[in-house]
Amino acid sequence: MIDRIFRTTKPIVAMVHLQYRGNLSRLVDEALQDIERLERGGIDGLLFENWGGDYSDRHAPQEVREYMKAVMEEATKRTKLPYGINVLPLDYEADFDIAKETDARFVQIDTFVDRVKTDYGNEFILQVEPREIIKYRKRLGLENVALFTNIQTKHYTTIPPNKKLETSAIQAVQNGADVLVVTGESTGKKTPKEKLVRVKRVSGDVPVFIGSGFDITTAEELLPYADGVVVGTSVKYNGITENPIDEERVKELMNIVYRLRK
Repeated sequence: MIDRIFRTTKPIVAMVHLQYRGNLSRLVDEALQDIERLERGGIDGLLFENWGGDYSDRHAPQEVREYMKAVMEEATKRTKLPYGINVLPLDYEADFDIAKETDARFVQIDTFVDRVKTDYGNEFILQVEPREIIKYRKRLGLENVALFTNIQTKHYTTIPPNKKLETSAIQAVQNGADVLVVTGESTGKKTPKEKLVRVKRVSGDVPVFIGSGFDITTAEELLPYADGVVVGTSVKYNGITENPIDEERVKELMNIVYRLRK
């Protein structure tokens, strides 16, 4: 499925962080500018995500659904890159609803088989039955939309804390994950090579993606142990998540990736 979506080995998927500040037109313009810079930089795919909003409930507020759909409908008219969506913190219904309406090729969710406590703001527990997520995707006829699932991910504490990473990986595969995403401790923090190795050992044919901390200083070390990457902070101006995409950073990173793919 991943080969059909990206048509390259070890695809690099870049975040398009949607930071809504009450002006939809401005948000669309910012997203379009980021997409143009990413395309010129040679990126392989896009991932739209609501960033810096209200994460006080599993379901995103209705206005988040509305602005993400509006931005993606407009933005994706301008790109031929494959794209996906992640509606934080765990609104998989919105993910698939918007994916269907905008022809997104994949959905990412922050947790799939792990019970987790959020580490941001108003802490609460996140847990959904994996079969309910798979059932919802099937109900919408979206079996061809790939499901990217984070395991023991950044910004959350896994419950129980001694749950083995391999257990989470095996459970995710058994429950229908199409891609496993492994991260560091927080946004921009390096994904440990050891975690990638451990997950790859038990993931079978399911691809394993790096979910944080992939940049020009870590690419050579990490990419050989992964099947793809989701990148965000490292391709922003000054390496700050909230900043716009820095085209030169994208080009510099992708030049390393092209060399490693050979």
